[in-house]
Amino acid sequence: MPGWSDRESTTLPEGDDEAAFALVGNETRAEIIRALGEARGQEGARPILSFSELHDAVDVDVVSSQFNYHLQQLLDYYVDQTEDGYRLRPEGSLVYRTIKAGTLSDRDSFGPLDVGFDCYYCGDPAEGVYDDGMFTVQCPGCETLYDLILVPPATLDPDDVDGLLHRIDQFNRHRRLAFNRDVCPMCANDVDTQFMTSEASPFDPVQPREVVVHQSCSHCGSQMYVGVGAAVIYDPGLVSFCFERGIDVTETPLWELEFAMTDRSVTVRSRDPWEVAVEVAVDGDTLELVVDDRLTVLERNYS
Repeated sequence: MPGWSDRESTTLPEGDDEAAFALVGNETRAEIIRALGEARGQEGARPILSFSELHDAVDVDVVSSQFNYHLQQLLDYYVDQTEDGYRLRPEGSLVYRTIKAGTLSDRDSFGPLDVGFDCYYCGDPAEGVYDDGMFTVQCPGCETLYDLILVPPATLDPDDVDGLLHRIDQFNRHRRLAFNRDVCPMCANDVDTQFMTSEASPFDPVQPREVVVHQSCSHCGSQMYVGVGAAVIYDPGLVSFCFERGIDVTETPLWELEFAMTDRSVTVRSRDPWEVAVEVAVDGDTLELVVDDRLTVLERNYS
């Protein structure tokens, strides 16, 4: 593809993850990746920097010979060398984005923030708190936990609460949608989905449920525990039913949708095999979705 490598693909030996991380465990090498990433901006193909341009762009005081040594260590794994200079490989772009997101190095905390809804159980205003890489939506009164979201800290601005909450909600939806489509959002592996009782969930009793949907990846260990309402939020019948009645469930924060945050409208019809119904009521009309333990919709009943 234009803008990507014209060289043959090269990789580290299979399973040599330690060597891959060690390559960027040096300040100069990390700065080389950062400089090549910063040069790209937001448009166009990956830029190519000459040796002198790259050396000038790296904010580390090393002589050319030392700089060249570290640059050579990155070649074929994170950086490509062309006739005109150097550019990031796709793997290098992934490392650069991880650095910019602050996923590995930044530590931030803020809150509590007003997240815009009252607890569905006790009526106290729910709050959002960010700490240790997690954004938690919880009621301070009865301690009901509504959400626990792993989100990178670098672009989170607590002074722009509305914008922050919108982006966190949409960021989390992206991950949930991948899980609901049986694809791990971290490694693209298949996802295992199973129903379990509330008592089997690690979030019991702060997250009262009739039934919990557990979605997990056997390859990388990524996982999610959600209620049935949240798990079926993108069902086309549900989306259209709500939209026709003035509610866009793709934009409304999940925390403001009671059927997604509680199991008050959930009925367990059968446990062997699992068959669960969730009702969504809007303006006097009701949609009932009945799903099996793979979240396959068995029935859509309107009343």
